[in-house]
Amino acid sequence: MTQTQLQEKMLQYQMLEEKFKALNQRRELFSMKLVEIEQTNQAIGEVEKSKETDVFVPLGSSVFLPGKLNKKEKMIVGIGADIAVEKNVEEVKKVIEDRRKTLENGLETVQSNMLQIAQQMQSLEPEIQKMLTKLQKAG
Repeated sequence: MTQTQLQEKMLQYQMLEEKFKALNQRRELFSMKLVEIEQTNQAIGEVEKSKETDVFVPLGSSVFLPGKLNKKEKMIVGIGADIAVEKNVEEVKKVIEDRRKTLENGLETVQSNMLQIAQQMQSLEPEIQKMLTKLQKAG
């Protein structure tokens, strides 16, 4: 066991650590998007069953504009590449459901990759420790 081999193992461990951190950030993003989708589904459900037409439209920074709903049966939904189209409520629900499934699949993949990386890191730890011990005894 040489100093160079130890450095290579430690570099390998650090690279795995960075990958794990990046995947963890991605996992958090997927989780936040899934919460957003759930909130959207709830809001659509509330709009569907609401008899009142008065609403508060969020403008951002906790600023709302009072308004009235005059067409609850049609909604505008973004479909990607900065393109939005008008769809009926059922079509919007399908778009949202498809997005939820895609996010859940992505989340599952990320978590699986994180598990694999964590296992690789765990297998490297004793190797690194063993090499450190041998180098310390030799030095």
